Amino acid sequence: MSRPMDRQRLRHLLITGGIAGLLLVGAAATLVIQARRDWQPEVSGAVLPDWSHTVANAREIEITGPEDHFILARGEAGWVMPSRDDHPVIAERLAELDAFLADLRYAGARTADPAKLARLELADAGQPGAGTRLTVRGSEGEVLSDILIGAARNGLIYLRFPEQPRSYAAQLSDGGAAVPAMGLADGWLDLDFIALESSDIARTVITPERGPTYVFERAGRSARNFSLREPGGWRPITAGAGNGPSAALSRLRFRDVRRADRLRGEPVGRHVEETFSGLRVSLDILALGETRWAVIEAEALSDGGREAAAAINARTAGWAYLLSDLSLDRLLRPLDEIADFTGADHASEPGDDSGQ
Repeated sequence: MSRPMDRQRLRHLLITGGIAGLLLVGAAATLVIQARRDWQPEVSGAVLPDWSHTVANAREIEITGPEDHFILARGEAGWVMPSRDDHPVIAERLAELDAFLADLRYAGARTADPAKLARLELADAGQPGAGTRLTVRGSEGEVLSDILIGAARNGLIYLRFPEQPRSYAAQLSDGGAAVPAMGLADGWLDLDFIALESSDIARTVITPERGPTYVFERAGRSARNFSLREPGGWRPITAGAGNGPSAALSRLRFRDVRRADRLRGEPVGRHVEETFSGLRVSLDILALGETRWAVIEAEALSDGGREAAAAINARTAGWAYLLSDLSLDRLLRPLDEIADFTGADHASEPGDDSGQ
C-alpha cells in the first residue's frame, strides 16, 4: 500500500473520530442540561414568606396578563387604577388577592424546561401560554415581590418567578386551588352596580338618537308587560315589545369608566327609569366618536328611594361609563323598531297586564 493512501486513510479516520467526539460531547451536554431541567429541588412552606411585609409597604401592583396590562396604585383614599383616572378598585378583590398570595404553600418543584412552561400557562408575556405576572413595588419604586401565576388544575396552582426557568406547584392551606380573577382591568372595577328589580320598574322615558321620545308604563308590580303611553298614534308590534328597553336598568354592565369632566362628548339621548319604590335613575348618553358614554344621576321620588338614590350618586358622581353596543341598543332603541305608526291620536292600549 502506498504512503499517500495511508495518509489519506489516517486523515479520514481522524476526521471521523473528531466528529464522533464532538457528537458525544454535544450529547453529553444535552443530557446534563436536560437533567438540570428535570431535577426537582425540595421546596416547602410559604411561597411568599415575606408577604405581610410586602403588603404593608406596597404602593403599586403591576398586573400583566395574557390579555391586559394595568397598574393598581395606593392613594390617600385607598387603591385606585391610574389608567382609569384614579377610579377606585373593588376592595374585596384586593382582599381576595391578599389572602390568596399569603396562603400559597409549595407542593413541589416542577419543570425548568422553557419549552414546557406554556403548558402550565407560565410562558413570558406576549408568548402563547403566558401567565399573569404580579409585580409589587414600594414607595421608591423598588420591587418587593414579583411572581407569575399560571394554570390551576388537579388541585394545584402552577407558578414561577420571572427571570427564573424553574416552575413550582402550590396549594392553598385548605387543599384548594382557586385562583382569584385578576388578569383583566374591568374585573377590578365595579361596572355592574345598577340592577333595578325588574318587577319594581314602573315608568320609563326614552329619548333615542333618532325618532321621537316615548314613554312606557306598567300598571302595577304584577303586570307582565309595559304599555306605550306616549306619543299617540303608535302601537307596539307585540304585547311585550317594550319590555326590553323599559327594563334596561334591571341588568346593565358598563365596559369602562372615565372622569366625566374629561369627556367632550355631545348629548345624543337619554334614558330614565322610575320605580314603584320611589327611585328615579337617569342616564344621559354622550357620543365620543363612535363610542357612547353614560352620565348617571339618581333621585328619590319618595322616602322609599332615598337610600338607593344616595348610594348610586355617591358611586357615580363625576364619572362617565362606557356602553357596549348591546346595552346602547336596549337603552336608546328607536320607537319604530318596537312599534308601528298607526296615525291614531291615542296612547296604545295595555298589553297583557293581568300577570296571569
